[in-house]
Amino acid sequence: MEITWSSRYDTGIQLINEQHQELFGIVDRLRRMVQEGAGRDALEAQLGDLLACSRRHFATEETYMRRFGYPDLPQHVSEHASMLTSLHELTTKFQESHQSMALMVPTFMEGWLKHHISDGDFGFVTFLKAHNLA
Repeated sequence: MEITWSSRYDTGIQLINEQHQELFGIVDRLRRMVQEGAGRDALEAQLGDLLACSRRHFATEETYMRRFGYPDLPQHVSEHASMLTSLHELTTKFQESHQSMALMVPTFMEGWLKHHISDGDFGFVTFLKAHNLA
């Protein structure tokens, strides 16, 4: 099963859309690598890419939200921090049992991405539109 970004996740903000697409791509590659039996080093490198891309994306979102005075920024930052903590925990568990944990990461990330974009990011988009900022 492919993990793909679709237009229903379009925020109207090009850079954020591009980063969401990149995250979906990394998660999909990770899932395929696990299914194809990729080695531990390759999976670990992909997990590193996922962490780096997530951090970069969250920093971008938070910068946009600060710039426009988004009132729900503290909650959004908290959601980002919580996801990074969960991803770090899964990555640590991967060190112990890489085959069983490797598939849990893309499953977790796919659900988290879809929920976060639909519920969290679209709240910001609605705010921008309501204040004629988008």
